[in-house]
Amino acid sequence: MTDLPLRDASGDVLLDVRFAAESEVAALAERVPVPLSLVVVVLGDPVLGDAVLLVFDRHRRRWELPGGTREAGETPRAAAVRELAEETGIRTTDLDFAAIVEFDLRQPSRHEGAAVYRTDLRAVPRLLGDDEIGGFRWWDPRVAHGDDVHPFDAEIARRVVSHRG
Repeated sequence: MTDLPLRDASGDVLLDVRFAAESEVAALAERVPVPLSLVVVVLGDPVLGDAVLLVFDRHRRRWELPGGTREAGETPRAAAVRELAEETGIRTTDLDFAAIVEFDLRQPSRHEGAAVYRTDLRAVPRLLGDDEIGGFRWWDPRVAHGDDVHPFDAEIARRVVSHRG
């Protein structure tokens, strides 16, 4: 795992990945906006280990975790369920709360948080994207990621997969 804070090529900073109870999202939201929900989809294999699902964002032209911005009145969990279904076709409410993440972002300048969820699969699902998603990839978080994988998403995935909470 990489030491935090972690800075990406655009100058954005991943400040913290904190394993906490889901109820702590509300406490964070009292300090900073928490507009984002992410999902770490883990495909477990007893021999090969865990693989994490990445989606290719056509606009940003990089591999990322499924997830996105909450809609008005939507809870972080509901946003995670909706975004996972929209971006991958995986329809489940079986998500475990995993972590709270904090960022300092540059364009525009702001401090934000994200709620991170995890779901574990036993078999490869049929994946269906939307207009935003250009492909799917299973990535082993024990190996280095390429330049086309966002380093924050890779670091979040590594920490969630390795966390024994």
